[in-house]
Amino acid sequence: MGGATSTQRTAAQLEAARFHTENPAVFLARNYRSFAMDSQSIADNARLMAMLWVTEGDTNIACFESKYFHNYWRPQSAIPLADTDGNAATTADATWTPVVPTPNHPEYPAAHMCQNGAAAAVLKSFFGTDQVSFSFSSTATNTVRDYATPDDMVKEIELARIVGGMHFRNSGVQGGVLGPMSPTGSSPTTSSRGSEAPRSGRQRRARRCRRLRGLLLRRR
Repeated sequence: MGGATSTQRTAAQLEAARFHTENPAVFLARNYRSFAMDSQSIADNARLMAMLWVTEGDTNIACFESKYFHNYWRPQSAIPLADTDGNAATTADATWTPVVPTPNHPEYPAAHMCQNGAAAAVLKSFFGTDQVSFSFSSTATNTVRDYATPDDMVKEIELARIVGGMHFRNSGVQGGVLGPMSPTGSSPTTSSRGSEAPRSGRQRRARRCRRLRGLLLRRR
C-alpha cells in the first residue's frame, strides 16, 4: 500500500498519509494551541499544556532511544534490499519507493504513534472521558480533519504511516503501546519503603526509557 505506484490504497488514504507528513514540531505546536484557547480557565489550560508537552518530551526520549537501540530498516531500505537480509521468505523489489518522503531515522517504533498515543492518553486523563472532539490542520495538504475522539486520530495515523510507505504495521502498533505508557510514569519515583527517592530528572527519564524499552522487547 505504501509504494509510489501502489493501486491498493484509496485517494482518501493517501490524503491522510500526506496530512500527517507536516513537521511534527510545527504541526503539534499549532494544533495543541486550540486546547489552550477554549472555555476553560487559564489555570486549567496551562495545566493541560504542561501535561501535553512534558509527556511529549518524555515520550520522544523513550521512542528515539528505542529507535537507535533496535536500528531497524525502513521499508525504503528493507524492500529494495530484501535479497541481502538473510531471510529466504522476503523478495526484493529494487524499484520500490515510498509514496511520501521517509524520515531519516530508524523505523521502530513509529514516532508519530508514540507522540500521538501519549497525547491521546493525556487528553483522556485530563478531561476524564474519551469523548473529546477536535479538529487539526496540516500545511502539507492545506486541509482540516475532524476527530470525534483522540483514539480516532491515533487509529488514522497508524494506517497513514503504512499507506505512506514510512513504516511496517508492527512499528505503529508498538509505538501506540509505548506512547500511552509515558503519562503513567510522571509520578515521583519512590523507594522500596515508600519515601521519595532523590533522583534527578535525567535519572528518572533514563530509568523510564529502560523500562519502556524492556516492555517493547518482551512484546515482540
